[in-house]
Amino acid sequence: MRAADHCLVPRTTCEVERRSAGRDRSQREAAGASDDGGTCDKCVIGYWVSEKKRQKFNWTDFEAICEVEGFRLKMIDVNLSFEKQGPLHVFLHKLTDMQTHAESGDKNAEDIVSRLQEYIAKHPDLIVIDPLDNIRNLSNRCKSYEFIQEGIRFKGVFTPNFVEIKSRNVHEIASTLKKHGIKYPFVCKPLMAYGSSDAHKMMIIFNERDLKDCQLACVAQEFINHNAILYKLFVVGEHFQVVERPSFKNFYQEDCNSLSTIFFNSHDISKSCSRSKWSILSEEDIPLTVKPSYQIFATIVKNIQEIFGLILVGIDVVIENHTGKYAIIDVNVFPGYDGYPEFFEHLIDIIKKLLIERDVCRQNSKGCTLKKCQSDDLDSGFESDEKRRCCTK
Repeated sequence: MRAADHCLVPRTTCEVERRSAGRDRSQREAAGASDDGGTCDKCVIGYWVSEKKRQKFNWTDFEAICEVEGFRLKMIDVNLSFEKQGPLHVFLHKLTDMQTHAESGDKNAEDIVSRLQEYIAKHPDLIVIDPLDNIRNLSNRCKSYEFIQEGIRFKGVFTPNFVEIKSRNVHEIASTLKKHGIKYPFVCKPLMAYGSSDAHKMMIIFNERDLKDCQLACVAQEFINHNAILYKLFVVGEHFQVVERPSFKNFYQEDCNSLSTIFFNSHDISKSCSRSKWSILSEEDIPLTVKPSYQIFATIVKNIQEIFGLILVGIDVVIENHTGKYAIIDVNVFPGYDGYPEFFEHLIDIIKKLLIERDVCRQNSKGCTLKKCQSDDLDSGFESDEKRRCCTK
């Protein structure tokens, strides 16, 4: 049996009990606080996500949860005035593609981002999940890897060697790789992490003769042997869930001599139902699988939150099989949360906590800055994809 075929840690009732205990009267009152310090019948959560993401998430369920918790969920039309659609107490969004288009000179996208920024500036008490400036730090993969490399402060946790490829000349690319100590095979990823349908089109390059396959703009990241198991850490503020996904098998020197470039979409290779031939381990490699540590995952989550200051974030982690070290290979804004059954409940918990912190700040000091929504007592769940129905391609 593969490691991804069983649950890492048995589920308990502690999450339900903890969540229930957290919904006390003081939180309900805080959730109803209005911008002028009084109370309103419903605290409004405005949101904008793409139609595709709306279909993926069951927003009807979220609306029902919001209603029970004293919130009103309102879909925002970003093409219209935010002011006329307010007042908003919380704005939940995934405007990553819109940001990228705006920065590329798209006039309509520029207008949308400008309207949102103006609304935020006029309403400093508005809680934005997540701040545009923080999200922007993840748009460029090379820059985000630099942030991770500089910010990781724990032994046994790292981000694989990487470098931006800026030339189409094979000899220049080979020289750049050698200079930065990047060995074969390596993963070639688009430099921009979002804003294009090509952002997840990647390749594994095994040798110098195939460097011609590199497609600019891109970043080369050294491939880490990890026994075909990817751990996706889905984070919602102080809560997180770990889900196992299939990934690439181990590659060795003989593979670098014999294999040609593997082209793949990162979403497809790591689907829970993926049955790629590249995910099948040899019998000799199976004993190399390392049992994951919850404490290390918690450390990674806390560290990434400190680095990027995000509430909704996904962290892709693999465990190097011959060292047992944890490699952070990507960080994503507002991921899909497949395998996170309590996503909406935890999101409401975090929103309530942020509202309480905002009101405490308001009472203590007008100039108080809202703290990042983090906690040393991270709440985590582990869930195997085997427990969920296989998706259809």
